[in-house]
Amino acid sequence: MSIRPHRTERAAFENFLLAHHERQTGALEVRSRPFMLLLDPASTCQLQCPMCPTGLENARQMPEGRKRYRQRTLLGRELFDAVLAELGDSLFFVHLYNWGEPLLNRDLTYFIHALAERGIATDTNTNLSLQLSDEAIDALVLSGIDRIEASIDGFSQESYGQYRIKGRFDLARDNLLRLARARDRLGSRLEVVWNYLVFRFNEHEIEAARDFCAQHGIEFVRREASISPELREQLLPSYRQGESLGGFNERCREPFIPAEIEARTAGSCAWHYLYSIVNADGSVSPCCAPWEDDWDMGTVSPGGTAFGDVWNNGMFQRARSDVAGHHLLAQLRQSGKLETIRTVGDFVHQGNICEGCQMPTPMLELYSHRADLVVDHFASQAANLYPDLAPLFGLVRSDPTAFSAAYAARLAPAGLPAPAPAPSWKRRLPIWMSKMVGGG
Repeated sequence: MSIRPHRTERAAFENFLLAHHERQTGALEVRSRPFMLLLDPASTCQLQCPMCPTGLENARQMPEGRKRYRQRTLLGRELFDAVLAELGDSLFFVHLYNWGEPLLNRDLTYFIHALAERGIATDTNTNLSLQLSDEAIDALVLSGIDRIEASIDGFSQESYGQYRIKGRFDLARDNLLRLARARDRLGSRLEVVWNYLVFRFNEHEIEAARDFCAQHGIEFVRREASISPELREQLLPSYRQGESLGGFNERCREPFIPAEIEARTAGSCAWHYLYSIVNADGSVSPCCAPWEDDWDMGTVSPGGTAFGDVWNNGMFQRARSDVAGHHLLAQLRQSGKLETIRTVGDFVHQGNICEGCQMPTPMLELYSHRADLVVDHFASQAANLYPDLAPLFGLVRSDPTAFSAAYAARLAPAGLPAPAPAPSWKRRLPIWMSKMVGGG
């Protein structure tokens, strides 16, 4: 299952359509705002998971001489209120999670209540390996959150503890069961989910976890983990032996071949138009893949820099203009710097992380399935309210080119500027990185 949109205000649907139109036409400075936001309640965690940057910091196992990946903090109410005041009318979804443990933030239920009051669907990922009182469990269930996913990788402490280092299997399992029982007792529609990342050491326990979930009304979700080369021998499941798992960092070590950039189809990325990330310290990341704060696009500050200021700054506009890397390559040729570029990483570091993006196509479209949910929601709950928008919603996901033409025709009577010709945004990049999944 997946959480469903709730809100039916016209402004949110109008923004949704505008965002898709601006993406299809390749707009650099946009008027739309994301329809989905990843908002991190905490950039800190109590565990030491070896594939998580926060866990690596906790274990003091930072690679390449780094001291930290990003500032460790908790999202404050002032920052949250500022973001919600600015984006609240456009958001259908807020995912309260990124690189930390959300339940460490005592204001989490405050955030959820505020979002739910605006009709914004919310979900989170948690490791659930914390001491939680009965009152805390009930408060979470009654907060208005739609879906809670708990990352519990194994069905014994022996297996679970090999990845969720410092975590307690029995505590996480029992907390998940307590959430399910509180949901039933309180008559909540909360979706309670067991996320199970499969590794070599826990693949034999998958069915035991699945059976447990079936007995207690918990959704079981099996996920494949993204595993670094250094940990493949230890973690890679038996059925994935021999598969290529080249990710962003591995790709950056490879020799740079300009012809590969020249062969790319120009396109755009959904992270530049449809969804975005605000971290606990207010920093805005280009997408959910980069661990390092080196790649952040700007920082939101209450009473200072608004999200919209970052969303349309020079870094984002350059990112929207050059996901394929063509402009960056031309600039390097013109400046004479191209001969100094030895690796893909050298090339990437000449611009921001989006210019000449090394992420696979699935990352560019990671949450686009939620756009389809908005379309379905409009058809079932709002088409009768706004019949003039129905033709556009009938095309927005199924035929982007026809949609954009229809949207432009709708703008013409109002005297608004006509859009530029629509480029193809469907990219055909090789898959260098396995799909990034998991969390908590």
